[in-house]
Amino acid sequence: MGRVSEGKRRLTCDIPENLHKELRLLAVQNDTTITKYVQLILEKHVESSNSEKKN
Repeated sequence: MGRVSEGKRRLTCDIPENLHKELRLLAVQNDTTITKYVQLILEKHVESSNSEKKN
């Protein structure tokens, strides 16, 4: 495994094969990588969660 860029952290998790397949398809459909797609999903979820806490 390569070094992680400065200011970043690596997240590793095991997911079911069918979920990985769905993520791969969604990434292709959105012309991106699984990594970028998952990062976008996580960012949106955290943003939404933070917004809900403020209300």
